[in-house]
Amino acid sequence: MSNTLDFFRTPTAATHLNLHITDEAEACAAVLMACLRANELDGEEENASFYTTIKSRNIFKGHDARALIESAGRYYEQAGSPAALIDAAIGAIREQTRLPLFYHCLDVILADGVVTPQEHKVFQYLKGKFRVDDEIAGKALEVLLTKNQL
Repeated sequence: MSNTLDFFRTPTAATHLNLHITDEAEACAAVLMACLRANELDGEEENASFYTTIKSRNIFKGHDARALIESAGRYYEQAGSPAALIDAAIGAIREQTRLPLFYHCLDVILADGVVTPQEHKVFQYLKGKFRVDDEIAGKALEVLLTKNQL
């Protein structure tokens, strides 16, 4: 994506203080949006994994998918970078939701079947934030990368 911001750029203190995500579904959508915007090679419109996840996963049932995507986009603009958005959302995501969300995040960032340097940074950041074991994360990366090469 030509307008992708640096993943680790930190927003101003005022911007960060104004960003409070408290709803778990919105927080999950925001993390997925951060992964989508961090993808260097594909445009948002082309990532079926992102849209399918928002429209079909249990955490999003009862929510309007379009509204979740729009609010996640606004949160992204407020946060200023994928890392800042993940940081703002992580507190609203329950521990039992983090591993399944991690898998979906990997599916979004690996949708094109290629791991770019930026995507590798995202993978490492999410692994740390979600406290995913190295072995589990490595296997997930391997499986999803292989899946997305089809």
